[in-house]
Amino acid sequence: MAAHLRTTGGGGMHRSPALAAALLLALTPLLAACDSGSASPPKPTTEIVLPGLQEAHDAASPYPVSTVTLAVGQSLGVRGALPSGKAWIWTTTSTGDAAVVRPGPDFITDRCAKDMIGCSDEGDQVFVAVAPGTTTLSWRFIDRGRHCSATQGASADPACAKASTKSVEVTVR
Repeated sequence: MAAHLRTTGGGGMHRSPALAAALLLALTPLLAACDSGSASPPKPTTEIVLPGLQEAHDAASPYPVSTVTLAVGQSLGVRGALPSGKAWIWTTTSTGDAAVVRPGPDFITDRCAKDMIGCSDEGDQVFVAVAPGTTTLSWRFIDRGRHCSATQGASADPACAKASTKSVEVTVR
């Protein structure tokens, strides 16, 4: 049966059942890709843990660079308190070359209660390997109580100038 459209005297259009079925089949992959948001993203393939907040607060120099090798399609999770309104936090300063890795959805391991003030969800900031190459991801420890910013070096508070940093070199093969 061939699909066809026919007009009625009222100017409306009626679609034949074959056309409706073809349209439904064509849209099924798009509808399947829609997500209600209830499913958690998969756990990252590889994980690196940022130093604890108290340790980072007391550190006087950058942490050594970590190296990770991934295959295309694998993911790197960088574990720590996820960015929020908390006073002490690791903040991303470089998400690397988007042609090599791209940020993915955070993988939450410990969610704060909604009524908890000053709490940050714990989990992984996720980066997915998209193509061969090498790039560097970077974080800077921020003490918002001292009003240090992610990009600020020296400031009125000398502690901001010695803020801890952590870099991860990612090679995708």
